[in-house]
Amino acid sequence: MGKNLDMVIELLKEKGADFFLMHSGNANFFYATKFRSSSAMFYLLGVDGTELLLLPEMELNRALRESKVKEISSYEMLGYEEKLKELKNSREVILEILIEILNEGRAKKVLIPNDFPSFFGFALKEEFDVETVENPFLKMRAVKTTSEISEIRMSCERVVAVFSETLKLIKSRSLTCEEIRSFIELELLKLGLIAEDTICVSGKLSADPHEVGRGEVEDHLLIDVFPRSRNGYYADFTRTVILKDNLRLKEMLFAVVEAQKKAISMLREGVNGREVHEAVKDTLKSYGFETKKGEGFIHSTGHGIGLEVHEEPKIGDLDVALKGGMVVTIEPGLYYRDVGGVRVEDVVLIKKDGCEILTPFERSLVL
Repeated sequence: MGKNLDMVIELLKEKGADFFLMHSGNANFFYATKFRSSSAMFYLLGVDGTELLLLPEMELNRALRESKVKEISSYEMLGYEEKLKELKNSREVILEILIEILNEGRAKKVLIPNDFPSFFGFALKEEFDVETVENPFLKMRAVKTTSEISEIRMSCERVVAVFSETLKLIKSRSLTCEEIRSFIELELLKLGLIAEDTICVSGKLSADPHEVGRGEVEDHLLIDVFPRSRNGYYADFTRTVILKDNLRLKEMLFAVVEAQKKAISMLREGVNGREVHEAVKDTLKSYGFETKKGEGFIHSTGHGIGLEVHEEPKIGDLDVALKGGMVVTIEPGLYYRDVGGVRVEDVVLIKKDGCEILTPFERSLVL
């Protein structure tokens, strides 16, 4: 984390600010502090390298064991109970404690991320020069550490194993979308992965990329599984299974698989993600699949994955230089209201001279 803190300190210097202040409840906070709790907490980083994790007393001992922040303090240690008698409002008390800490650090200008709580943000503006910035930890998270890659790899391996068992179940008997979803989520839970809103959709409903699905399985089944490990790292895996003879769906699936192959063949450090996205669009078009009026290939080619299922980088219409250590999805799809949708998605680790697919599994599934 030392290098990352240096990057935040450089941002503070560039902006002429004294502190960066962040509130809990998001992946950036966990990444910076290595501590997760449902309690309201604050993280402060000073331009001189000072760090402080501020939280309720009930979380103090656990934070001292788990967090890597240099200094950890509770609200109670800083006079919470006495201040509460006067102010009668816990938010006002925490605000006063924050202001006291910043004043002790002789703060004049403070940086806050754009998702900072509005109550505290507006109140701090009355005391300091406050500037809202994109959270600097957001882009840091795009390049994964060795341990993060191991976490994601583990999640991906378990997803693929459960999907393999799911295919066997689908072959053995007729099931509804709800029954298949329940099987997948329960089997993932047994392996320590938490899955919610797993997409298991069939028929024309699958023309909506985020429809979770319901009812009987028709000519095909689109399954999109995106669970997280108990340490917070996601996998994201999609396969389309053709179950009955349907030439249109088969042609769509073939084109999507070819587009994904093209995209993955391009992945390596230094490649522009926009060029990968353009190649996917060109490949689908070469097979006769146009995108217009909200139908066809209607989303981006992929996205980063880690502590969130969607994070940096985004592989789409904007320029982005891919770097070694990034973990991304590649997920082309086609969606037409008269027949439904198909999508194929894998998690891929970007390397200096190529890439590694972390979810290896047959792509053209026709049962």
